[in-house]
Amino acid sequence: MPSLNLDRIEAILRLLQQQPYVGELTVEGDGWRVQARSGVPVPLPPPHTPAPAEEAPAEEQRHSVRAGMVGIYRAPKQPIRPGSFIEREAVAGNIDSMRILNPVTVEDSGYVLTVLVEDGDRYGQELFVLSPGQA
Repeated sequence: MPSLNLDRIEAILRLLQQQPYVGELTVEGDGWRVQARSGVPVPLPPPHTPAPAEEAPAEEQRHSVRAGMVGIYRAPKQPIRPGSFIEREAVAGNIDSMRILNPVTVEDSGYVLTVLVEDGDRYGQELFVLSPGQA
């Protein structure tokens, strides 16, 4: 039986990450065993269909920055606070999933209204609420 090396471990972890319906994977060989667990994926809500402008309340103008996966939120070096402006496609932190940092990018620029997560929180959903605007 071949020995376990870093390339094999990485391949096992990539396989687990690519299979959304597999929660746990165990691989054994002569004298070694690798067991990995995946976080439960949180489905993102369906895209919002905007109501006609005359019926849309002011609150509809807000949008959220969401994590695309479950993991531990890691804040950027410059913390995001209410009132901060975030540019479109800026990195608003990372989600640490199985020691792999996955960037969270902002789809639309805006001012931060609410911060819903802190560095080290386990998360998989809404992180910030933004109001649209330009710097």
